[in-house]
Amino acid sequence: NPKGEMKGSAITGPVGKECADLWPRVASNSGVVV
Repeated sequence: NPKGEMKGSAITGPVGKECADLWPRVASNSGVVV
């Protein structure tokens, strides 16, 4: 779906860098390891 594609492009785009910094904290806070 369009939302899924936009989400994917956002992750691979500039937002990906921020996600890379934030994800370890988000994952540890939620107890989820991907």
